[in-house]
Amino acid sequence: MRVAVDPGHGMSNKTQGVYDPGATCETGGVRYEEADINLEYGLSLKNVFQQRGHQVFMTRKNNTDQAPVGKRAGSAEAEGCDVFISLHVNSVNDSHANGLEVLYVESEDLAQKLKDALIAGTGLKDHGIHYRDDLAVLKFNGPVVLVELGFIKNDHDRNFLLIPENRQLICTTIADVVEKAVPKGG
Repeated sequence: MRVAVDPGHGMSNKTQGVYDPGATCETGGVRYEEADINLEYGLSLKNVFQQRGHQVFMTRKNNTDQAPVGKRAGSAEAEGCDVFISLHVNSVNDSHANGLEVLYVESEDLAQKLKDALIAGTGLKDHGIHYRDDLAVLKFNGPVVLVELGFIKNDHDRNFLLIPENRQLICTTIADVVEKAVPKGG
């Protein structure tokens, strides 16, 4: 299987040559950026899939890769990917908002299985799955999901996501579900 992993945000995401940190949170003198968290998860997910013998296309490998959001799905299609997984961290101006959700267009079954497995494995609050045909990264021609891993401004979610063992658990869970739910060749 050839998997596209999209760590959301980063360089040229919305505007050419401008870095997009995504959602941010400052606490205790430390600034957390969604783009950094997404990249850590993306690289970990890439490693999990590669260790299992799958090919992985990364929409960005670091914070300097030029990765316009409107071209990410098309780039993955051009690379012959069978499935597209976009990783994000949610944000609202409410530090009590917490939990995980999965967005989809045509991959409702994959979204449901991913959400169920991630909630079972992490114990995070269940925000369900949501149909979103307005997002550029979900314009992939094949199975595609966008996973909102948690809320950056919620201390519990953010701290949970920053623990390497939890990152490994989440990435392993995503790979397990994708391997079972997505047939080779889409």
